[in-house]
Amino acid sequence: MKLTQSILVILLLSLLLTGCWGAKEIEHMIYVNSVGVDYRNDKVVIYLQIINFSGIAKKESGQSQRQKTYVAKGEGNSFDAAIFHLYSTSPQKIAWSHVKTIVFSEEALKHGIVNEVLDVWDRYYEFRYTVWTMATKEPIEEVFNTPSTAELSVLYSQLNSPLNPYTQSSEIAPLYLYEFIRKWNEEGQTVLLPYLTIARDWTENKKVSPKLKPGGICFLENKRFQRCMARRYLLGLRWLEKKTERTPLEIKEKNSVRAILVMNKIKPSIKPKVTAGKATFNIKISMQATIPELKERFKEKELEELAAREIKKQIMGTYLKGLESGVDVLGLSETIYRDMPNAWNRLEEGGKLPLDKSSIASIDVKVKLMNGGISKVK
Repeated sequence: MKLTQSILVILLLSLLLTGCWGAKEIEHMIYVNSVGVDYRNDKVVIYLQIINFSGIAKKESGQSQRQKTYVAKGEGNSFDAAIFHLYSTSPQKIAWSHVKTIVFSEEALKHGIVNEVLDVWDRYYEFRYTVWTMATKEPIEEVFNTPSTAELSVLYSQLNSPLNPYTQSSEIAPLYLYEFIRKWNEEGQTVLLPYLTIARDWTENKKVSPKLKPGGICFLENKRFQRCMARRYLLGLRWLEKKTERTPLEIKEKNSVRAILVMNKIKPSIKPKVTAGKATFNIKISMQATIPELKERFKEKELEELAAREIKKQIMGTYLKGLESGVDVLGLSETIYRDMPNAWNRLEEGGKLPLDKSSIASIDVKVKLMNGGISKVK
């Protein structure tokens, strides 16, 4: 009798267990890797980069398969309407939980589509905030179809893994979406949105093989697009970026390179000061340097001073270039907003701090040469 009761209890309990009948097989889902947002002919246009994950696995022979990349396109009167247009053409359910990157075109930034995207992103449970956020002036479809190198997956490209090359040569810092949102929603903040270009410096079997590279930064202030600047104008920005890990510095005389230093352990600080109703800033930076290339003999102190002088020049050059367009490239306003909120409320004009050539009171750079080129450095 007890045995029969036990069997009945087990059978009843088994009916309460949940099954996996509603689960979807992995191969029956479409996984979005990157999302592109454009604005054309008064319509929001979105692009989805979809990759075939079988290309990441190895064949039995040990050789990797060439991965296929697909790009889907949809358009509508809003960001969400464009997504539903894509649903109507998709052969299977689209999964958004694996999105790694979102890319805005310059036109999308100019027409304020960012607010629409962030609103949808905040409401749908599958979207995450730890995705890379970028811009581009190139056609998004071309960006998404740009291959990686040496048959590597596009997962390991400037589009989806920008942090890896950045740690080797830090010039334009990648940006996560949660960092973008924080600066986007606060006064006194300048959003530094990196943008991608397509480079044609690589070849494969003697044929040009396009690759993606950071082309510069698009600046947004008070939830408005300001302008985009090419990387050649932004060399001074890396010295104030706390993410900078390793970056080269050329010591030149006219057009001749005298030495190349690699700078690391960069520690920047900006101290604001308000005097007679005007804000000024004292910039201090310390760093270490190694020497991978040295074309002539230098005294150690001389090389350190030359490096400090060049860094000051780059910082002022970048700052003045931003002033031409009314952009706070170095983020000076943020220091007043954070450290001196009462002064910010008195001085701000339309959510921005008035800046001019004299706003930077001083730039103090300390360079410590650590090693390298011992035979040519006294």
